Amino acid sequence: MSELRRDIGLWRGIALNMIDMVGIGPFITIPLILSAMGGARGMLAWMLGGLLAISDGLVTAELAAELPASGGSYVFLREAYGRAGRLISFLFLFQILFSAPLSMASGCIGFANYLKILMPAAEGHVAITAMIICVLTTLILLRKLEAIGKLSVLLWVGVMGTLAIVIVAGLPHLKLEAFAFWRAPRLDGATPYAGLGVALIYAVYDYLGYYNICYIGDEVRTPERTIPRVIVISILAIGVIYLLMNACLISVLPMQQAMTSKSIVGDYLAFLLGKRAAQWISILILWTAFASIFSLMLGYSRILYAAARDGNFFRIFSKLHATEAHPYVATIFLGSVAAVFCWLPLTHVLQAILSIRAIIPFMAQIAGAVILRVRQPDRPRPFRMWLYPLPAIIALGLWSYIVISPQKGLKVGGLYVIAAGTLFYVARRWLERRRLQ
Repeated sequence: MSELRRDIGLWRGIALNMIDMVGIGPFITIPLILSAMGGARGMLAWMLGGLLAISDGLVTAELAAELPASGGSYVFLREAYGRAGRLISFLFLFQILFSAPLSMASGCIGFANYLKILMPAAEGHVAITAMIICVLTTLILLRKLEAIGKLSVLLWVGVMGTLAIVIVAGLPHLKLEAFAFWRAPRLDGATPYAGLGVALIYAVYDYLGYYNICYIGDEVRTPERTIPRVIVISILAIGVIYLLMNACLISVLPMQQAMTSKSIVGDYLAFLLGKRAAQWISILILWTAFASIFSLMLGYSRILYAAARDGNFFRIFSKLHATEAHPYVATIFLGSVAAVFCWLPLTHVLQAILSIRAIIPFMAQIAGAVILRVRQPDRPRPFRMWLYPLPAIIALGLWSYIVISPQKGLKVGGLYVIAAGTLFYVARRWLERRRLQ
């Protein structure tokens, strides 16, 4: 069998992570966050989302440094929980079959929605357009990783260019008061922090992706050093960018318009630079959305490959291309399922992603990192989370708040996926024992 090649270094890894984190998310969720918080108090959700990302990112960085293999959370959960690790890691794999295509579909649907700004005729064909984008991304990823790594840097340049234009255009108008969320009035008359749960759900969705580099650990050079650096640098950079971008938007646009806008970045740039500039930036936003879809599909295909290679999932996903060494079966599967999910409403897709993933892998992975520390205190750890165990406590607390808040991030569908995965695992193990008898 062909082997994966270590073609991803520090800067290509940062590029892949950052294009995954940005995506279409902030361009479609900013009005939702502002509306949920009744105005500029929505800045608190972005701050808490960044705190959750860096705290959870430090936990992930430690795990990735001591277990630097393709599969990311699948490997972490399998190793951390001992005998129960096979079940918990399998549940992670099982939910990936749903959450990964949902994540890719959200990017494709967002792409199709922004395309309407440039092509009004596409307005009645969002699902078809999203499906076409999904298929094209799948075809592009059916190439060797060295070529993909170079493309990721090009995509990253486009993403950073988009964000730079948005921020630089607004910096002359930036008001420091935009960061003082506690003094911002609520335009909806609600209590000061009502709606924080739902606002945090959307903000966290926009930060997701900081762990993407872990999924391709077998393709990263000196992964025990490179992966932690990629995670930390990506989160800090994106956190600063998001806070500046939101502060600029809040400083420029009338709040009522910002809370209800369907294309807030377009409205913001039209206000500052004119409608023609807003149309041009829409092209860059589409570039950003495509870059995120690209990065998501790349990372998740490696999870299915790693699990199948270890014999803990369907072996067909372990197949690599004979000459270019990429997991083509996993890539085609994810692209096909995501194309189907492109027909779902965007709001349902966004809610389903966090609903399915809140407990497994995120909360389970944080507990697993602490368990590994206790069970194997002398295990080599090239990177140790800063201020241990504070990052684990903060991350677990914020994920718990998302799950149990009045606007719960854990919907019944997430529990159904966990239950179905457990039943599937038990049945699979029973069949394996029957064959051995």
